[in-house]
Amino acid sequence: MNVRRTASIPRGARPSAKSANRKKAAAKRAMPPVRTRPSFGERAKALRDRTLDFFATHRPWWRRLGRLALVGVAIATTLWLAQVLEQYVRTADAFSIRNVIVEGNQQLGDMQVRRIARLRLGANIFEVSPVEARDHLLDHPWVEEAEVLRKLPGELRIEVRERRPVALVALDHLYLVSDDGTVFKRLGVDDPVDLPVITGLETRRFYEDYTYRTAVLLRSLAVLQDYEGAGLMAREPVSEIHFESPEDIALFVGQDGMHLRLGRGQHRQKFRRLRRILSRLQQEDSRPAYVYLDNRRRPDRVTVRLLENAR
Repeated sequence: MNVRRTASIPRGARPSAKSANRKKAAAKRAMPPVRTRPSFGERAKALRDRTLDFFATHRPWWRRLGRLALVGVAIATTLWLAQVLEQYVRTADAFSIRNVIVEGNQQLGDMQVRRIARLRLGANIFEVSPVEARDHLLDHPWVEEAEVLRKLPGELRIEVRERRPVALVALDHLYLVSDDGTVFKRLGVDDPVDLPVITGLETRRFYEDYTYRTAVLLRSLAVLQDYEGAGLMAREPVSEIHFESPEDIALFVGQDGMHLRLGRGQHRQKFRRLRRILSRLQQEDSRPAYVYLDNRRRPDRVTVRLLENAR
């Protein structure tokens, strides 16, 4: 009888189940994974899921972006419509200037006012704005104030207030003086000349010394106002206001240039006294050649010299 001998394996040398599992796992990890290409549907689903997740995560931001986009579209549309509308009103015949009404002008004619304001009949009413037309008018020396009103579709109304000349000032040339004491323009061919002329001024000082210029002009206007207030202007119109000095004033009045020496101050009282003298001499059929009212020591005394040929 044959007996087979087998070698016995020590207990500790036998591989355990856990060790075998570890080896299998390690071998499995060492093997490269088998990659299978996802289908088109799976890729589309994954892309949709990622997109939905992105929009869900950034939903407030997308809402703000949407509002901004709507506002931008609205602004762009409004600007485009405004541009189209502007192009239409600036070219349409319906907005042509058909009538320009001018009021308040005396020295300047209607056509001259329109030309100064740069308004042409038949031109588009939006070609010159009311503000621009007013600025053009105020640049003219005769215009003191102006207002331009636009009445659609094709009418404009211009209201002007012209300067009122009350005197001429004799310097290197003759210049017009308005009732507020402003020298506003050099005397032109079409300008009024039947005005009192202010003479005896120092030309250079008048140009350079504002205080001197203002004083003589305001004093001249005050004398004219007092003279008219005494009721003498219609009777004996003033032809010249002569400054014998910066303070002493003389007038030449009437058709024959009667010489009135006023001196300084108290013009109203002197003019009232002059009116009484002229009335008395008129009753006597006499007329003075000059009247001196400038006696400082005796203001109540008046020196009168009669015309030799007066009746």
